[in-house]
Amino acid sequence: MKISLPGKIGLAAFLLFDIFLAIYLFNLYGLSSDRDTLVELRDIGVSIYPDQSKLTEFSLLDQTGSEFSNSDLDNRWSLIYFGFTACPDICPLTMAELEQFYIALDESEREDLSIILVTVDPTRDTPEEMAAYVGQFHEDFRGLTGDFETISLLADDLFVVHEVAGSENSDENGHDDHVEQLPPVGEDYLINHSGHISIINPQGLRFAVMRPPHRDQDIATAFRTIKNF
Repeated sequence: MKISLPGKIGLAAFLLFDIFLAIYLFNLYGLSSDRDTLVELRDIGVSIYPDQSKLTEFSLLDQTGSEFSNSDLDNRWSLIYFGFTACPDICPLTMAELEQFYIALDESEREDLSIILVTVDPTRDTPEEMAAYVGQFHEDFRGLTGDFETISLLADDLFVVHEVAGSENSDENGHDDHVEQLPPVGEDYLINHSGHISIINPQGLRFAVMRPPHRDQDIATAFRTIKNF
């Protein structure tokens, strides 16, 4: 399958990150049994952060129009993916893999798990649009939207790069400091964005990251391993 530009951005953005993180973790855990687990996770594209940290305080809206903030991440595992409803390739593919992963879980495994899509296109992705989109995959999935600045701050916390395709703000590698605003409603545009899944633990801490390409069986392996780490 041909990898789209957003997919390439996600892969490139985390190549060096993964190499340095792997070296750090190897030295951190030495010859302990934890090291073997970390190697197994890394083989399926998952890296556990050596220092878990709280996310910046945020307040967004879910697909019902209700407030969603940091406290909604407490007491459950959360898999967070950034995308947008008009995304032609990587987003629906990733959401479909998350759907297959989720429906294959036992009911008891779902009780403390949230699958969350955060839009990088809040101008077009209203709560109603998010409801229609995430509802295509599973009724339990959450879709978050809100003001662009808050979304960008949360994206920064989770190392998500996003920009309007063809933006003058981007450099030769397709990276920027995030556009200050999106094009007005009515304009046709795409958004380049990282494709990784962020994993937040029940304490609301940034715990791990899973790089694309995503496969439902790998997500399941990562989820079950991390819960017992």
